[in-house]
Amino acid sequence: MKKTNIKKQLLVLIILVLPLLFNGQNINIPWESCFGGSEFEYCIDIVESENNYLVLSKTESSDGDISSNHGMMDLWLIKTDSEGNLVYEKCFGGSKGDGASNLLKISDSTFYITAATKSNDGDISDNPDPASFNFWIFKFDEEGNIIWDKVVGGSRHETTRDAIVTDDNGVVMMGLTNSEDRDVTNYFGFYDVWLIKLNSAGVKEWDFTLGGTSLEEAGAIIQTSDGGYAVAASTDGAGGGNYDTTCNYHGLPNGFSDAWIVKLDSNRNIEWQQCYGGFYHEGAKDIIELNDGYIIVGTAASNDGDVSGYHGMPGDNDYGDDIWVFKIDLEGNLLWQKCLGGYDDDVSRNIFTTSDGGFMVVGRTTSDDGDVEGYHGEGTGLYGDIWLAKLSEDGDLQWQYCYGGAGDERIYHGVIQKADYNYVMAIETDTDPWQCGGPMWFDVRVFEIDDTVTAINEHPLYENNLVLNIIYNPASTKLVITLGDLAKGSELKLYNTKGQVVKNISVQAYKREYGITISGLPPGLYVVVLLDYGKVTNRQKVIISR
Repeated sequence: MKKTNIKKQLLVLIILVLPLLFNGQNINIPWESCFGGSEFEYCIDIVESENNYLVLSKTESSDGDISSNHGMMDLWLIKTDSEGNLVYEKCFGGSKGDGASNLLKISDSTFYITAATKSNDGDISDNPDPASFNFWIFKFDEEGNIIWDKVVGGSRHETTRDAIVTDDNGVVMMGLTNSEDRDVTNYFGFYDVWLIKLNSAGVKEWDFTLGGTSLEEAGAIIQTSDGGYAVAASTDGAGGGNYDTTCNYHGLPNGFSDAWIVKLDSNRNIEWQQCYGGFYHEGAKDIIELNDGYIIVGTAASNDGDVSGYHGMPGDNDYGDDIWVFKIDLEGNLLWQKCLGGYDDDVSRNIFTTSDGGFMVVGRTTSDDGDVEGYHGEGTGLYGDIWLAKLSEDGDLQWQYCYGGAGDERIYHGVIQKADYNYVMAIETDTDPWQCGGPMWFDVRVFEIDDTVTAINEHPLYENNLVLNIIYNPASTKLVITLGDLAKGSELKLYNTKGQVVKNISVQAYKREYGITISGLPPGLYVVVLLDYGKVTNRQKVIISR
């Protein structure tokens, strides 16, 4: 285990030297840690508990930081303190290989891990059909001791995609099934989306299948404020089962997929379902309930139907998917959509709300054009960076940042939002300077990241907070700035997030109000700076929106 502590730097007050800070050094890494062995590690999820972090990965190693692999691939749990120091690590699994999908916090002392297994030994107490993968879930305490475990599924194949802790501290697991027996009550064809609910003691309460006669894919599930559920998935529109053919599917049945959102009530009755997309492949990966609807992050490869702004040639396999963010109302009506990314492949299954009403997308990019700036893969399109994209409440891209090295960085569920611009992430990396278990193979990297420019407080440098005041923030066509009696200054400058001056106004004696036309500037974050003969006396953030 390799660890580097970096003290948080004080933000330099002189904004004239901020171009470098805006263009890459605004991101601060207070600490980072590396964990791994000589083989592959695959990072899955992270949760916070009592100022510690639990990280779920998969591992093929049996050396380095890994002490007790049961065989082939195990689940690997790492516990660290608040600065990434290892507290303990533990492997879970059996001899035939085990996968993982979610690490869920019930309380500071109890947790769930949801996974898939073909094993019937080691930590798996009873697998009725180890010939194929089944859902495996276990509950454990803060020391990594298993309280109970359960294997559920049918006689064919189940694979997990997402899981949630319910209001009664039970768990709902969601994934795919092509079974029609044992725990699977209904099967409609090929692969269906399958949900199963266990209570806090591991006893099955219900299961529910969503799908048609052909192929569905599962993305995410949430429990909604009315006690029901919202499922984010995809469908190829073949019909049958409980798929509604009036869903507004956009492609050819049995062909490409649409994103498919299904709203269930507390008794799993379908309240509504809707398809979103274009002619080619779209999918839904994560969903958040808002006061006025839902925000969904997924993937897009079309540029028609519901999709516009795709960064490539639709249907061309040489192009990758875009990250696709769209908002719907409480009845499923599409309100807006945005494609994010560049020429190559961009993907995310993590979206968060921010206090300004906007959103933060955390995903992976292999692009070096379009919306993406600062990619570390030198234009290869082969290696991925972790990509942060800040959106306004209407989906406009306000700023973005690439985090990575010369190798490949990947992220799945492994993000904790601590504040609007402060995150702890668990990723996998094969960038050589960041590795600790050996060259070439992926290791686990856990780190904290914050944005010291976007997150800075306005800095008046005077006790009078009205020295510089921005009226109508966010602004759309005109920026109105008022200066207080204590204001000292000779210039007002407007900077973009690259540190470039985009507007410059001379301050006149005794004039207290200034207007700046901003209709020609792209939406996003800017900083207004008041200077007195080159010295910063005041600065304030402003959002330009449309």
